[in-house]
Amino acid sequence: MKRYDVIIIGGGPAGIVTGITIKKYYNDKSVLMVKEEAEGLVPCGIPYIFHLLGNDVDKNKMGLKPFIDLGGEVIINTVVKVDKKQKIVSLKTGEQFSYDKLVFATGSLPIVPTSIPGHNLENVFYIKKSFSYIKDLSAKISGFKNIAIIGGGFIGAEVAEQLAASNMNVTLIESEPNCFSKAFSPELSQIATDALRNTKVNVLTSTLVKEIVGENNKVKQLILADGNKIETDAVIFSIGYKANSQLAKETGLELNRYGDIHVDNYGRTTSKDISAVGDCAQTFGFLTGRSDMIKLASTATAEARVLGHNIFGIKIKKSSSGTLGVFSTEINGLAMAAAGANDKSASEAGVNFISAKFSSPDRHPGSLPGVSNLTVKLYASLVDGSIIGGEAWGGKSVGEIINIISMAIQKSITVYELVSYQIGTHPLLTSSPIVNPIIRAAEEIIYKIMQAKS
Repeated sequence: MKRYDVIIIGGGPAGIVTGITIKKYYNDKSVLMVKEEAEGLVPCGIPYIFHLLGNDVDKNKMGLKPFIDLGGEVIINTVVKVDKKQKIVSLKTGEQFSYDKLVFATGSLPIVPTSIPGHNLENVFYIKKSFSYIKDLSAKISGFKNIAIIGGGFIGAEVAEQLAASNMNVTLIESEPNCFSKAFSPELSQIATDALRNTKVNVLTSTLVKEIVGENNKVKQLILADGNKIETDAVIFSIGYKANSQLAKETGLELNRYGDIHVDNYGRTTSKDISAVGDCAQTFGFLTGRSDMIKLASTATAEARVLGHNIFGIKIKKSSSGTLGVFSTEINGLAMAAAGANDKSASEAGVNFISAKFSSPDRHPGSLPGVSNLTVKLYASLVDGSIIGGEAWGGKSVGEIINIISMAIQKSITVYELVSYQIGTHPLLTSSPIVNPIIRAAEEIIYKIMQAKS
């Protein structure tokens, strides 16, 4: 039986980055990755397969070359059993390998709404993070005319926009008053929903699906809770993901109330020499300190780097106070992003906060071609002025602006420090230094704090 220093179960973003980090900093260690499919997908790129990438799944591949180039080994197979006492991994084909350290990076699976009659009919689909499944879905869906998407989060809305741009009749059904409401503030959720409504997508909010009706075992119609009916050739559910933790449970690992694998700040489970990382592992909200349900590739890879550095002993202290949740999207040409707390989440957590926003052109002067109006909204603690959240919307620069705000949150930067924030500017690249929206929003918060204390 061959032995490895580390065996990684799973080959998504978390598994790949864990493997790369280990091989880069512990090159003498043998690392085996076991994954079920030879090809991988860029998770966040899946919606764009259906239009921007020309329905070509191969254009959204996520490869293992960096890991292999560093000396990592890969086996395409399925792990069916882990004996944590003997430290043995058994594969579907009967092969067995022993390990010193084991990493669960098994990812997440789409939530299946078993309470909805008809959820298992033919032509009911999910956005699985599986190359073969999405390839099959993209081939099947191209022959449909009417499609209903249930769930108005990022994936559901982005898939809806892309399919509608391919001249399909798309109806998006969301149970909340606005789409994106789990990540964005009520204000930005409304802006995002309006942007989606300005596309060819028929958006139904505050709407519940009662039943999926079939004919010859194929989808034919949706019946809504209000009695209305929608004719459709296919249904795509996008109502969230849950940890792929069944193998971990069978191994005897501790799971939390959501079914995520329980880990500490370094990704270590309660079982000796076994770690877990990415969507299958639990996270803690930075604001609440409680278990969170954030499952993002960016979060997974950050955790993977920490795990990779520290798997053979603590080398880099993890100073994060919890999972922040940094989101971004673009709908109908409007880029939108959020990090940390907003009005709703801060209020629910009982945080005493204050907010302010500022808008300015993202070029200067504003008459330059390609200019977009950029809005930044900051949330800060009323007690000490530390940044606890932020949102931005406008042009494509929003994607990196939210990363600046995310860093400010993680480093507990205050609005008072932001006033002296030194920036680089250029007419073709940034807002004017006079009206930088991050700084001006911080100044507005300082003014509000002074007014509150006077």
